Amino acid sequence: MSKIKIHYSELPVMKKLQKFFSKLGFKEDSLLIVIALVIGIFTGIGSIAFTWLIDIAHNFCYGGEDFTGIYQGKWYFLILLPAVGALLVGIITYNFAREARGHGVPEVMDAIARKNSIIRGRVAIAKAISSALTIGSGGSAGTEGPIIQIGAALGSSIGQKIKLKKHYMSIAVGCGAAAGISAIFHAPIAGVLFALEVFLRNIKFKTFSPVLIASVMSSVTVSAILGENSAIFPVVDSAFSFTWQETFTYLLLGLVCAFPSVGFIKMLYFTEDLFEQKIKIHYILKPVVGAIALGAVGIIMIKFFGDQSPHEPSVFGNSYPMLGLFIGSSNHGDEAITLTIITLLGLIFMKSLATCCTLGSGGSGGVFAPSLFVGASTGYLFGLILQKTQLIAGVAPENYALVGMASAVAATTHAPMAAIMIVFEMTRNYQVMLPLMLAVTISLMIAQLLYKESIYTLKLTRRGVDYQALSDKAILRSVSVGEVMHTDLLKIKYDTPLMDVINMAIGHDYADFIVTSNDKYIGTLNEHDLREALLQPEAVPLLVAGELVRENVPLISTEESMDRVLDLFAELGVNSLPVAEDDQFIGMVTRSDLMRKYQQALNHR
Repeated sequence: MSKIKIHYSELPVMKKLQKFFSKLGFKEDSLLIVIALVIGIFTGIGSIAFTWLIDIAHNFCYGGEDFTGIYQGKWYFLILLPAVGALLVGIITYNFAREARGHGVPEVMDAIARKNSIIRGRVAIAKAISSALTIGSGGSAGTEGPIIQIGAALGSSIGQKIKLKKHYMSIAVGCGAAAGISAIFHAPIAGVLFALEVFLRNIKFKTFSPVLIASVMSSVTVSAILGENSAIFPVVDSAFSFTWQETFTYLLLGLVCAFPSVGFIKMLYFTEDLFEQKIKIHYILKPVVGAIALGAVGIIMIKFFGDQSPHEPSVFGNSYPMLGLFIGSSNHGDEAITLTIITLLGLIFMKSLATCCTLGSGGSGGVFAPSLFVGASTGYLFGLILQKTQLIAGVAPENYALVGMASAVAATTHAPMAAIMIVFEMTRNYQVMLPLMLAVTISLMIAQLLYKESIYTLKLTRRGVDYQALSDKAILRSVSVGEVMHTDLLKIKYDTPLMDVINMAIGHDYADFIVTSNDKYIGTLNEHDLREALLQPEAVPLLVAGELVRENVPLISTEESMDRVLDLFAELGVNSLPVAEDDQFIGMVTRSDLMRKYQQALNHR
């Protein structure tokens, strides 16, 4: 075989970068840092554009500080505005990207698990516009699910464009997801933890460092463009206090928060089933029906619960203004809230119902902000009861609302470290850390006892996808053939007598041969076929290697991931595969090599 020479200008972008960085002395993995940096910058810019679109839609519908919207307190606009927004969302998702409907994160997990982390670039655009229309027109949803999907789509698109190795694609997607959380919540540490806990589940330096770089660069990009990077809900240190007497109450708060959180998960998927299976109308119109139901919820909030929001009902949109009031955030002035136990119970149920109407019907948005709201209102209710019963002196309901936020997020997402850090970074208040850790641990434990699946994995399970099992297989996806193969290969010609092949096999640990004819690859002769031939010793002197060759065994490259190799072993019934690079044989990879590496990776994890 003659070696094929490829001119440098004809190489894919990735190979050009590899060649450039290798001259500088960097290893191949270092390229991931550069790619992560690019993903972080683009996702940061994307989050600013996304937030801008939401603000435009919201100000147009409900007004802002310097703009009077269409709503102006007229009750019928609470139905009409979300319905028009939902109709546009239905048209966009139906015609351009159906992955953009719903809360987005399960679609990213599905892409990692079953689609080699391939996400269409158009998903980022469709998700940004449809989510901005949903949230801006009043849909009860958060911004984190959309920006995670937007960032993941950007990471996947960049990886596809530069022909990133398949086993690195999931890291690129994880970089986009982390960068999205970091940008939208000003929370770079939480972004990293969320990506690792929910998507990658494989914490090692090769995975951790690119995700960290992407998250930091996204936050830096947002700060550089907007000129600020302040906490979303700043709470003065002196405003939060924790004494040892409250240890038990915060543990009890974690237990209490698990119940409405699990109820929210069940309610959301019940609503999805209702719209998918029971309501027989066109795909485009289903979000409109959900929006009409949402409008009814908003009207009820105003008429019967005395909703105190100055613009749209407090259960509309991401509900951040109400969240700020719950926890006494300084970003929301000196406003005070007066809430009864009945009103708080109504808020918990109505916010859950509003979110289910929005997302269960096919609207576009996230479940993180609704989970924060459910947790904050539950925590405030818990603190208010403690205050009224005077079981503990000096109880501030705002403190319990703050801790309740993280408890509910942990119970719904099953990502406790991210839940703790995201609330900490959203408030920048270190005093809250101890009660957060106490409550979050209990909330997650009880939620998992009540319901095995998280709000994200449940959708995959209903599709027949076991994400935990696939995350184990993802270990193989992160290992390339070049890391496992050995260079000791046995190569013979097509017309080599079989007796000579048997003599060559003696003394080797394995007896699989590469068979060539006129320097061209024909296939492989494996140990199993040799043993079968030896069962008929009288025929051995009459046979040549080519008569036993398996011509369906392909050549694989060093860049191939080991999960694909495992599939080939099962499909072809062989124990080894030849490895070639630039039309030259460079080694073999065997089933035992693969299993040894897999066991080492499992032990390391």
